[in-house]
Amino acid sequence: MIKNLKNDGMYKRIEKEFKKIVKKHNLQDEEVDCRIVAKGFSDRRPKASGSKEFIEQHFKMPSAEYALVKGKEVIVRCKFKGSYGDAFTDQPRAYRGKLKEIMDFLFGDAGSRAVYFASLNAVLGHLGMVRGTVHCREEEPRKCGVQLAEYIRNNFGHVKVAHIGYQPGHVEACSKVFDSYVTDMNPENIGSVKFGRKILDASKNEEVIKKVKVACITGSSLANATLPDLIKWCEACEVEPLIYGVSGVGAAKILGLEHFCPYGHNRP
Repeated sequence: MIKNLKNDGMYKRIEKEFKKIVKKHNLQDEEVDCRIVAKGFSDRRPKASGSKEFIEQHFKMPSAEYALVKGKEVIVRCKFKGSYGDAFTDQPRAYRGKLKEIMDFLFGDAGSRAVYFASLNAVLGHLGMVRGTVHCREEEPRKCGVQLAEYIRNNFGHVKVAHIGYQPGHVEACSKVFDSYVTDMNPENIGSVKFGRKILDASKNEEVIKKVKVACITGSSLANATLPDLIKWCEACEVEPLIYGVSGVGAAKILGLEHFCPYGHNRP
């Protein structure tokens, strides 16, 4: 884990470019409204159940395997001038204020970074720089896995693949096609076998990346600040990083990283 993100080149680049975009379009004093969207989050609500900060949404997903259904991770959703942006985190917070006030959130805790990246996604979506900034639903995560397997096979061939972050639809589809490894940060998943693949602890990320040619990396790694090390290991091992999910759509655009999220929506 990076101790001081202000010294990290990746996060400094994101900070610089986002500030430049906001200034160019004179958006500093525009308001962002970030709320927590979740299911099964009753024990960790920031305020009373009637709080406008919390939106109870029962997500229709392919199975109870998904962290969003279990309530282990939730979405911070930002509304900005009629556009929306999502970011995943397990330490959510809500926020409402001027866009310029969230700029230092990038260097705060995981919840603050989720507000930052949700806002980044909403703003870039509003400006037409990215699309698909709102999470998919129903059978789309499973269909996404099928498309991911096809995408990897068509672009990289029959290679070894790492899944950094357990996304059931991805692991199910790719395990049928590739030799693959899966890591996760959720203790409930670690050590279990899913679709024929043992879920390894995230502490094995560097070791796993050394064994593969493509690393599918969850966009949640932006909020938990693990992405810089993951990209560093990919570069050192000549592994292709592929950022997946709505959390990473804006940052991937700024950083020039390949991003995969075919079923992202523009509105809730």
